[in-house]
Amino acid sequence: MNAPVRADLVLLAGRVRTGLGTGPETGAEPGGAAVPQAVAVCGRRIAAVGSRADAAGWDTSAAEVVDLGDATITAGFVDAHVHPLSGAESRFEALMLHDCETIAEVAARIADFSRERGPDEWVRGFGLSFDLFVGGEVTNAPFEEAFGGRPGYLLLFDGHSVIASDRALELAGIDGPRDFGNNASIEVDADGRPTGYLIESDAELLVTDLYPRMPFEQRVLAVRDRLADFAATGYTSLHQMNMEAGDVEVLRALEEHDELPVRVRVSPLWRASDPWDETLRRMIDLQGVGGRRWRIEGVKFMLDGSIDNGSAWLFEPDTRGGGLEPYWVPSERFARTIRALAENGVPTATHAIGDRAVAFVLDAVAALPVGAPRVVHRVEHIETVPDELIPRFAELGVIASMQPIHAFAQRPDGCDMWTTLLGRGTERAAHGWRIADLDAAGAVVALGSDWPVEEFDARRVFAANVTRRRHGSDRPPVDPHQALSRERTLAAITRNGWAAIGRLGDGIVAPGAIADLAVFRDDPLSSDPDSFAETDVLLTVVNGSIAHRSPAAPGRWRPSAPDGR
Repeated sequence: MNAPVRADLVLLAGRVRTGLGTGPETGAEPGGAAVPQAVAVCGRRIAAVGSRADAAGWDTSAAEVVDLGDATITAGFVDAHVHPLSGAESRFEALMLHDCETIAEVAARIADFSRERGPDEWVRGFGLSFDLFVGGEVTNAPFEEAFGGRPGYLLLFDGHSVIASDRALELAGIDGPRDFGNNASIEVDADGRPTGYLIESDAELLVTDLYPRMPFEQRVLAVRDRLADFAATGYTSLHQMNMEAGDVEVLRALEEHDELPVRVRVSPLWRASDPWDETLRRMIDLQGVGGRRWRIEGVKFMLDGSIDNGSAWLFEPDTRGGGLEPYWVPSERFARTIRALAENGVPTATHAIGDRAVAFVLDAVAALPVGAPRVVHRVEHIETVPDELIPRFAELGVIASMQPIHAFAQRPDGCDMWTTLLGRGTERAAHGWRIADLDAAGAVVALGSDWPVEEFDARRVFAANVTRRRHGSDRPPVDPHQALSRERTLAAITRNGWAAIGRLGDGIVAPGAIADLAVFRDDPLSSDPDSFAETDVLLTVVNGSIAHRSPAAPGRWRPSAPDGR
């Protein structure tokens, strides 16, 4: 006779979407079994999944039992590409420009924002759309009066370019072009004077690094609050694709006082300009450093830039003649670096947006020695990719880490910068964000938000992947044939996020899996996606403990001991 299931936490609900289903939309369980309604957690793992009748036989004498009524339990959502710590700092008390539709509106926002600041205080804006500059030049000229002589910069939507004020250029000592040895650039006019447009991080950082860092204690609080916001939308795990100075200290400080509301997996960035031998040793030594809910694991690379600023690496030049150089130069060293890390058991994640960059990563993985330790390699973003590259992801076991909300940079009329530079009506412009094609070809597609470049709400990322439309927008869907079903989307935002870090047995609701769970008032597999985008997140559970509890969630109930005490 089997021993009774012992539980520390039991969740009861209307249904449990285990992630093991085979039905196209119903989420039916394997073998036609009834959809379960109860989950038992013991320690950090799921102990049992069953019916409410099954739960009545579990040992709950020391458990917290939460009856969530008709809610739906899923595996916790995973953001496979995000920048939560740096975003919490950079977006604090900054000017948000995502919704501006004209240059005049941007200038007015800057002027209003600047009035509240002294003559030497920095002005920073984020999310400026490239579409405002289609058919023209990107310069600081339209905004200089609004800056009012202050130092400042506007980060463009892609996160790979800034428009710096004249005063910021002066403080940075930028008075002409420079050769960075890659595709980063300081743009200048016909007379060689900087226009304020700085492309890629080597140029950007000359200005952005001048902005004073947030005091440490304030940064700790900002990160704590932001991580709690992620948990409140259904996330239980975040893959942070960068590591800034002080990040480790912030995470340690947070865990000194409480548990993190989400897991954070940190992959530090290796820049092409970093000293090779020293950086390889440092990256290997960093692996495994961590705390209770955070860990440094893997290495991030930037092989190219973005399509909108002309720095993506393409097979054929964009409509302005750009896109023919990688960011990582020489590119042969990238292949050497991937190999060295693989031989030391270190997984990698490579930013590759252009078709040539994507092909180069796949070729580098294909060239790894047969005897090298098996680690997971990922390609991040994959904004345009031709037919012949699609099957190679599954063949090589390379993860496709993608952000469906980025597809909404495309406009129905094709007058967006992304489409304009790739060429309206071209095949490569029609091959954007091919999530369904990659999924159908057997690739593991892991979804993310890329916050703070885009919004991070887990429910909206889910809905966007089903509808190919931004929640609340009246624009038509973008390439609706690239949408995934609800069930495939649930897999892409749960179990595939774990597969993307080599954890194939997690991200599901099944005995033995890690106890990371999300509880939604509405069912992601049967409700309207736009309704799900606004549904209540009643609970999240991380490592077997409740990490987020909505005020709308039912109260807790702990049964009495058998003797009535």
